[in-house]
Amino acid sequence: MMWPFGSGKRNLGKLLATGQLTSYGSGTGVDDGALKKGIVKRYTILTTGQYSGSEIITMNGKQDTHSNNCVFDDNTGLMWSRYVSASVGPASDGKLPWTTNGNGEGIFLYADYANQEALGGHTDWRIPNDIELLNLRDMEVNTAAPDAVAFPSFPSAYMWTSTTRPSNTLQSMQVGFAAGDVATTFKTTTLIVPLVRG
Repeated sequence: MMWPFGSGKRNLGKLLATGQLTSYGSGTGVDDGALKKGIVKRYTILTTGQYSGSEIITMNGKQDTHSNNCVFDDNTGLMWSRYVSASVGPASDGKLPWTTNGNGEGIFLYADYANQEALGGHTDWRIPNDIELLNLRDMEVNTAAPDAVAFPSFPSAYMWTSTTRPSNTLQSMQVGFAAGDVATTFKTTTLIVPLVRG
């Protein structure tokens, strides 16, 4: 069976590799860079010839242009917007609060607007959970930014996930694409927003 995009069968249920290729341990096979365990990440970049839809997300009169192409993860089956929030938010810098503020700005409204506009021809965009966003990291890159061909303008920044911190529900999980770390912050904080579907 062939899948809609990419080549071959998806590796559902298997863990993805971190991307780290350099070994920093002493001895053979002692660290991730030496062992290189997991399924190698593979992406298919979709172009406007493969689907159609809006490129623009408008929130409070501010517009994000996502470019009308997306990235299909050949292993997980998830489709990502190739670009993240950039111009919306209180400071017009792409950063939005997790919870909706008094001006009607928040990450879940952002996904709603993407769906109302049929970004890339789809109406089921959502905010990724922490595991989904973590899977994009490339730990061979010093910022842990994902594949630069698939995601050419990923900023070095923390990004929101849809996952709430279990020990403090006023906070949510965030993934850092400056050092590859995972952290938590209050939901009123403003951070960059990625979009995924599937």
